[in-house]
Amino acid sequence: MMGDRIKIGVVGAGYWGPNLIRNCAELGVLHSVCDINSEALQSIGSSYPSAKLFSDFEQFLASDANAVVIAAPAQLHAPMALQAIAAHKHVFVEKPLALDVATGELVCQAAEKAKVQLFVGHVLLYHAAIKKMRSLLAEQVIGEVWHLRSRRLSLGKLRDHEDVWWSFAPHDVAVMLAVMGEEPQAVGSARSSTGESRVADAAYADFRFSRGRSAHIEVCWLDPNKSARLDIFGSKGLLTLEDSRTGSSLTLTPCGKDDASSQKTWKQPPVAIDVVQHEPLHAEIAAFLDSVTSGRPAETDGREGVAVLKALAMADRAAFSKSTDLRMPVLSE
Repeated sequence: MMGDRIKIGVVGAGYWGPNLIRNCAELGVLHSVCDINSEALQSIGSSYPSAKLFSDFEQFLASDANAVVIAAPAQLHAPMALQAIAAHKHVFVEKPLALDVATGELVCQAAEKAKVQLFVGHVLLYHAAIKKMRSLLAEQVIGEVWHLRSRRLSLGKLRDHEDVWWSFAPHDVAVMLAVMGEEPQAVGSARSSTGESRVADAAYADFRFSRGRSAHIEVCWLDPNKSARLDIFGSKGLLTLEDSRTGSSLTLTPCGKDDASSQKTWKQPPVAIDVVQHEPLHAEIAAFLDSVTSGRPAETDGREGVAVLKALAMADRAAFSKSTDLRMPVLSE
């Protein structure tokens, strides 16, 4: 079994780490946990008494865990990943892989040189509804895709080292690249922040792809109505995924332009699409385990992670190149 061969150490027992720890335990692969917060470690030790606990990262890396899951703050993702790779560990790193493209490339190259698997936590690609949407797109249920629109809003956990674009948008950019099947050719973008804040609280980007296709991504972490909505427009219909505190739903609305007249449209009643529910994070950890045991890169490998960074940075450059008030540093490539 995978659990007999893989021993995972999780770095970070705070905000998101406990969810990863729980899923690793459920899959039988939890080996150890590392965090500088002694209270967080004690809590984990109470819940998972068989897990080894470390407050020192270097001692943690010297243990016999053969894979590491990094759920530390974003500014530590790349440095910790590089250290773990140098210790010959397979690495799962939460999004974003890094806070600039060049550093992401370094991590990816290090993993390839060390011949270890590098996996990036773009969890939406393991969401059952997203997987169902992609299968419907492959069947051309809505015809040719020509536009994607994604909105992610919440009253979120504010951060200092990355703005809302780098905190929220990696999810949406990863889905956008998977749906479009290529990297964008151009982008227009804008950022907005409250008061004198140097960190953007709302961000928008409009990407252009080949054959006139486009995508719009909007993120905000100061919206009290937490929600996420993804619309994929095709020549024969619309697929919509809505996710909120009350649950999620996937619908198909057949619609489009009338074949006989470009000035007329048609629409049929929306149809609910049944999706077998499962925890995306569980499926994501399982995919990481599969990449380690098989030696094959996962869909969300280092190269996919770098492609997401490139799109994020591309939108940054577009936003800040037009601004005369650059209150935030441009994240360079």
